[in-house]
Amino acid sequence: MIEVARVERQQTDTQILTGNEAAAEAAKLARVGVVAFFPIGPSDEVCEELVKMIRAGKLDARVLDLPNERSTVNAQIVATQAGVRSIFATNSEGLVFAYQQLFWSAYARVPIVVCVSHRAMEPPTVITPDDHDTIIFRDTGWMQFYCENPQDVLDTLLQAYWVAERQDVLLPAFVTCAGWEVSHGSSPVAVPTQQQVDQFLPRLQLPPGQDFLSPEFDFAQFYSKRPGVTRGFHPAYMELRYKVDRALNDTAKAAIKEAHQEYVRIMGRGYGGVLESYKTDDADVVLVSMGNIAALARNVVDQLRSAGAAVGSVKLRTLRPFPGEELRGLLGKAKVVLVLDRNPVYALTHELRSALYGMNPAPQIAGRVIALGGRDFTSLDLAELCYEAFQIARTGRAEHEVQWRFRVAKG
Repeated sequence: MIEVARVERQQTDTQILTGNEAAAEAAKLARVGVVAFFPIGPSDEVCEELVKMIRAGKLDARVLDLPNERSTVNAQIVATQAGVRSIFATNSEGLVFAYQQLFWSAYARVPIVVCVSHRAMEPPTVITPDDHDTIIFRDTGWMQFYCENPQDVLDTLLQAYWVAERQDVLLPAFVTCAGWEVSHGSSPVAVPTQQQVDQFLPRLQLPPGQDFLSPEFDFAQFYSKRPGVTRGFHPAYMELRYKVDRALNDTAKAAIKEAHQEYVRIMGRGYGGVLESYKTDDADVVLVSMGNIAALARNVVDQLRSAGAAVGSVKLRTLRPFPGEELRGLLGKAKVVLVLDRNPVYALTHELRSALYGMNPAPQIAGRVIALGGRDFTSLDLAELCYEAFQIARTGRAEHEVQWRFRVAKG
């Protein structure tokens, strides 16, 4: 580990990048060969930056400028099945437009990666973020990574390719961040060298049955074209869906942890795999969040710890696969788990409640819907919610298992 840190200091180039620029830089380092492009803010900057790199001779790739998001994701599928790594960036209404192709890519085991700079769903039309636009696709078979800052975006995108393209995984992935707040917010980013990335991320190599340029491509699996298999019935349909389920919830989870370990070995930094815990060992109240809300949570944990409050936080890096077993191990001693849902369907609260079901003793779970459509949510807001959580810990009962936070606290 000391040697890795020394190499990091000598070779890493620190740049000031937005989240979108960090995603583009990661895609360049991953040597993508196809940039699939249909614009929608605040995600379009990712592919715009890649086009600039291509024109400057910094990236050898082809731009596919297509008429809508469905055709763009379809182009990604075709490129990937031909053995070419690709990238696309979209969100909200654009992502919904590609709904059918999202299912197809997962069920066909095509490891595409899509960057999402979150934008709240319409109506009314807004360009500000919450994470509902990817939450609604949690049942599609896609891996979902939630990033905190531009550094996290760059590192996670490289790891997403590593995991998605593993021949025992072969599933697509979203790599997401908060629109505007992270996508267009600038911060220092340690950019690895091309040599480091090449050492970490091998070139895309599909198994022959998945590569449609191979004579061994399995047409029957995708298109029902062999004797005994009709378009209306496939005898192995249920088994194929089972393989997707196991690849997502078992194999991918193990691969994400392995990718993290390998990334730490080569780059000298990491984020804990599927989740990252902070001061949870003796915490009575634990905050659970995703994305850039986790940075606010850690800051509030430090403030409350300085006042003697036993509070900690957990940042989920992945919603799919959901780290239920890992959370059971972390939260067994907590009295209250305060779940911060940046979506209107309490997705994280429901997932956590399901994962902790049957624990004895089990913590009280208090779900709070926050910051929808870019609504401000401050450290004072979170501190107030923490004090409510400590009240629940004292009484042993949550008056509201799920509640919406509308008011913005003023300093």
